Amino acid sequence: MKIYWAAILLTLLSFKQHTYELVVNENSIVNYKTLKPFFRNLDSLACLKDNVVSIVHIGDSHIQADFLTSSTRCLFQEKFGNAGRGFVFPYRIVHTGGALDVRFDYSGQWHYCEIMRSYKDCNIGVAGYSITAGDSALVNVDVASKAISDADFNHVSLLSSRGNFYPTKYTGNCSFHNVNDRTEIYFSELQDSLSLIAIGEGDYGTKLQGMILKNGNAGVLYHSMGVNGSSTLQYLRSNGFEKELAELNANLIIISFGTNDCYLPSSRFCVSCVKERFTNLIMRIKVANPNVPILLTTPPDHFYFKKQSNQNIEDLRLALHEICLEQDVALWDLYHIMGGANSILTWRNEGLARNDLIHFTKEGYQLQGELLYNAIMKHYEQREM
Repeated sequence: MKIYWAAILLTLLSFKQHTYELVVNENSIVNYKTLKPFFRNLDSLACLKDNVVSIVHIGDSHIQADFLTSSTRCLFQEKFGNAGRGFVFPYRIVHTGGALDVRFDYSGQWHYCEIMRSYKDCNIGVAGYSITAGDSALVNVDVASKAISDADFNHVSLLSSRGNFYPTKYTGNCSFHNVNDRTEIYFSELQDSLSLIAIGEGDYGTKLQGMILKNGNAGVLYHSMGVNGSSTLQYLRSNGFEKELAELNANLIIISFGTNDCYLPSSRFCVSCVKERFTNLIMRIKVANPNVPILLTTPPDHFYFKKQSNQNIEDLRLALHEICLEQDVALWDLYHIMGGANSILTWRNEGLARNDLIHFTKEGYQLQGELLYNAIMKHYEQREM
């Protein structure tokens, strides 16, 4: 498959002028020294070119659409190598949108639950959703027709249980192995599409909580997942969260919540409650991944019901700075970097934010992804050897 790096980089370069106009504050990471283990992983990859470095990025609607994370993913893979598309989820089955570069179709009977509402009787993982297929239900994945980079794969890890998904419509030969709640499928040739048929056990159906697409090469895997409208309150309901994070073998975990945590009238906003939830989320991550570096990001500036810049962001931002030191994690202060209160208006006027004054345009998210990559790489390149 043709690689589209050149087009991507040309697009990002067109936003450079916005970087200088809009980002008036230094693009840096607080407590960046906690990222040293991740930097050592990058060093090993750059030198030996024989390992995979895994980044996991979790958040809300700013992350679910993958515009921000696809920008960061492409830049990391351009520099350090492409190990595959990483974690993907068939959001279409749960009637919501996801990344545009991976297409899913499905047939048969499917049921789902998610952390926003129907979560009490479900084992939900990092995707924030869990889907269950009836016998002989099909799900098709296509990484070719809308690809922005080379996402061909020869290894698929299915986060599944209670039965199996068997591959159909593939080229070459394949073999598969069950490992705990994962099904590992290996192909003798690279695939750009695949159909999976569910074969259940008993009357329960076959559960699927995501899949990881890899190509067997050394490089970076950049996994991203998010749930529209979610906050730390909802993500703490994910009872399979820690276990599946461990399955992703993360070398860096990026947490991007906050917009929905503070989207309240100031009289109802409890900053200590939100701080406690962030802390609990970090502690749960550390249980399953005790040595993994964690990078928090502050929510961007946004308006509350289009009336004024959300006054709760500053309180949440200060709380995240406190957590950064108390829990020894890193922090990327996007709110400060993009200009602070009312800066969303400038971004909107530049065509980088939407008229709802909460979300960003595709170009705005791509710029944020570039800024995140640049902040990490600045400290990587300036690190003590």
